[in-house]
Amino acid sequence: MKRGRRAKAGLISFFILIFLISPITTGGSAFNMALAETEQTVEPEGAPSGQKINDPYEHSNRKVFAFNDRLYFDVLKPVTKVYSAFLPLDVRESINQWFHNAVFPARFINFVLQGKADKASNEAARFVINSTLGAAGLFDFAQARFGLENHEADFGQTLALWGVGAGDFLMIPLLGPSDSRDLLGYAVDTAMDPIVWLPAAWWVIFSVHTEKFTNYTSLHGGEYEELIKASLDPYIATRDGYIQYREHMISK
Repeated sequence: MKRGRRAKAGLISFFILIFLISPITTGGSAFNMALAETEQTVEPEGAPSGQKINDPYEHSNRKVFAFNDRLYFDVLKPVTKVYSAFLPLDVRESINQWFHNAVFPARFINFVLQGKADKASNEAARFVINSTLGAAGLFDFAQARFGLENHEADFGQTLALWGVGAGDFLMIPLLGPSDSRDLLGYAVDTAMDPIVWLPAAWWVIFSVHTEKFTNYTSLHGGEYEELIKASLDPYIATRDGYIQYREHMISK
């Protein structure tokens, strides 16, 4: 009986975790920032930045999008609402900062692979300062006191800078919008996440990840709704928004 209960709990945690780490939820803030910065040059839906959209699986992608959309509104949104009601904003911001500091290795390695020595050294300095003066990473002391700004890097960006094409646009169950290149990048970045390698039982690691992304999502509530509410076609809005977001991140 106990094994059966643990298996069910693990399965539920797995589905919640995977959806919580989707680009819809984890990329929300930067996603909207990219759109805001490029809105003056964006062409009508279906052709962002004049680039041809490679979406050969649109029919099946739309079905997956509908599934993810319902999962967001029926599961993720209610969960984060309850979570936000229990924890004050400043506490959630500190938790988010701690997790961000903990995944420093992936950002540092990607900056090195991208040949951006200045950003790699900046990231290393931020990690040392925030891990000490920033109370083990709970506060962004590096930016507040030393002006060392945060920069993001992932392996999808690294592949793009190496000349690897984006490939087909993909809408993945639970994961959300992606493309062939970013899906591979996501797998590599996940392997560089120290939390994955914690010497603990799988359910402990799942619990830590679930806390991480539930907390992050609680800080960006409503951004997905903002993205799709003014669109005649939410799928196209999400697809084009994701492509613009990735173009923005790669060009930085």
